[in-house]
Amino acid sequence: MSLYNAIVVPLSVISGLWIPCILLCCIPWVQKQMLYLHWVTLFPGRWLAEPERAGFLKNQVAPFRIPTKDGERLFAWLVAPIGVYSRHVRAFIEEAPAQGDIERKQVFKLIKDDPEARLVIYCHGNTATVAQGRRTEEYRMYSAGASEKIFVLAFDYRGFGKSTGSPTEPGLINDAEAVVEWARGTAGISPDRIVLLGHSLGTAVATAIAHRYANLAVPVEFAGLILCASFTNTGSAFASYSIGDVIPLLAPVKLIPPLQQWFRRRFKDTWRTDQRLASLAKQCENLRLLLVHAENDGTMPWDQTEELFTTTLRAATDQAGPNREVVDLGEAGKQEVWRQGTRSVSKLIAKHGGK
Repeated sequence: MSLYNAIVVPLSVISGLWIPCILLCCIPWVQKQMLYLHWVTLFPGRWLAEPERAGFLKNQVAPFRIPTKDGERLFAWLVAPIGVYSRHVRAFIEEAPAQGDIERKQVFKLIKDDPEARLVIYCHGNTATVAQGRRTEEYRMYSAGASEKIFVLAFDYRGFGKSTGSPTEPGLINDAEAVVEWARGTAGISPDRIVLLGHSLGTAVATAIAHRYANLAVPVEFAGLILCASFTNTGSAFASYSIGDVIPLLAPVKLIPPLQQWFRRRFKDTWRTDQRLASLAKQCENLRLLLVHAENDGTMPWDQTEELFTTTLRAATDQAGPNREVVDLGEAGKQEVWRQGTRSVSKLIAKHGGK
């Protein structure tokens, strides 16, 4: 990593391209296009109405719509775990088309009628849709640990795929709220059975919705918050991002702290995950936070997760050090866990895994 910084970052400085790039990133329209990349949909991600083409069994996934409080309509998938499917295979196969009526779907009936069922609400990263290849593989992995209990609810933010609207920070938080309210109200899943899981951009969304619910008149806490390949805030994300996983074009910004502060203030959608996690650490009596990142992530460097872990622990307690457990996982990486009563903050830095 040090050799990489010693070669690539100076090249970015010498090239001079970072200066016009900084100026471009100060334009709100350009920020939006680069941050969300909602206009980029690769071909596998277009199979939204045909989940079977992504490797799922017949009717294992129920596509449907979720309305938001500000008038948008989000496209979503509710995924049945393979263990549940195998126990009800005939009912799934013989299920009649319900034309988008999720409450008539077998997967909905099974999660609603099982008080032991758990739900992972998945907030994906920028670009593409819920049907993108890597994401569909992840849905299957998430339920592997308890194949008869863990359902997955994935959704496209406004402006992505078949969801209406255009992405903004307040808008995406409203989207996540609509999904949580659907899970709590329509499906009858209590917050202590819901895990919020975000990847990349989705880590900011998942954190923001957890923060919103923690600040209600009657605070609501979820079973867990899992953040994969997270970033501290938009300004740091842009300065750390590598084009094609190789060229950190804006990396010189991080070498000049005053410039980095100026650059950070230029963003309309700030996505201050660092501040929101610090707030959650102070407020939530049952916080269960897991941060995951890979050392060889070429898109977003893992020092972003290191920084989040440090600032979150600092907010949680002034005596975080003695309660930290460090676990050497060999080639799998290293894990650090802090516990205090019913609260826990964990960090897993994997040696391999990419983005």
